[in-house]
Amino acid sequence: MLAYESLRESLNRLEMTAAENALDNVLESARTNELSILDTMDKLLRIETEARHERRVLGNTRFAGLPYRRTLEEFEFSAQPSIDKELIERLGTLRFIEEGTNVIFLGPPGVGKTHLAVAILLKALNEGYRVLFISMSTIIRKNADYIRKGNPSRMLSNLIKPAVLVIDEIGYTPLDNEAATLLFDVIDIRYRKRKPIILTSNKSWGQWGEIIPDRVMATAILDRLLHYSVTINIAGDSYRLREHREFGLGCINRSGKEERDGKSVAFKPTKL
Repeated sequence: MLAYESLRESLNRLEMTAAENALDNVLESARTNELSILDTMDKLLRIETEARHERRVLGNTRFAGLPYRRTLEEFEFSAQPSIDKELIERLGTLRFIEEGTNVIFLGPPGVGKTHLAVAILLKALNEGYRVLFISMSTIIRKNADYIRKGNPSRMLSNLIKPAVLVIDEIGYTPLDNEAATLLFDVIDIRYRKRKPIILTSNKSWGQWGEIIPDRVMATAILDRLLHYSVTINIAGDSYRLREHREFGLGCINRSGKEERDGKSVAFKPTKL
């Protein structure tokens, strides 16, 4: 009885809550199944390890800022034949994290860039990595708030801490000098620490001079971003526009006309 009380007290002091709560059941199981001391301790420690992993994943999920939960298994590779499914599955092994390799998804809106970024991030979360998903527009807005509140380094600190950082939707609006400098600092520090970035953009590399006002800075950003990286160019139709067509709804082509079944027709806006 003395040994039992001592063990329970030790588990309490070590803050091994799950193991302490499971102690009686584990000891009873050991007695019933005639487990050795090693097997009993292994079972007890596994319970504690799994509980801590679950708590870590839960905490990291709250921090991650995911816009939704989508998995690689849910991605329609058949709808986007330009994507190398085998390459995406290799990224799903998460080796790129340990190797410090950036992952860049380029393509027009609606082709699945964000879905793939979220799916890979979910795998990293489930393995216990601390991750963060954030759009470029949110970075700009929050950084301005921090500067206004007298904490100009807060945004940079937040972006360099996670093991994996997703920056979504770079390129929809040009960056001013302040935002471009912050982006450079984030990429530069993570490059030196070999902490990977997953990035999505609707702009090709040749168009990044349109996003970043200083071409020298644009070159420096791309130099660091691409040194250790995998770029996935996604072509094809937007999922949203394809669903539009599948429901028999038209979509607007570049000439401003509605298109149904591949034919342009006069577009008449709905009166409200």
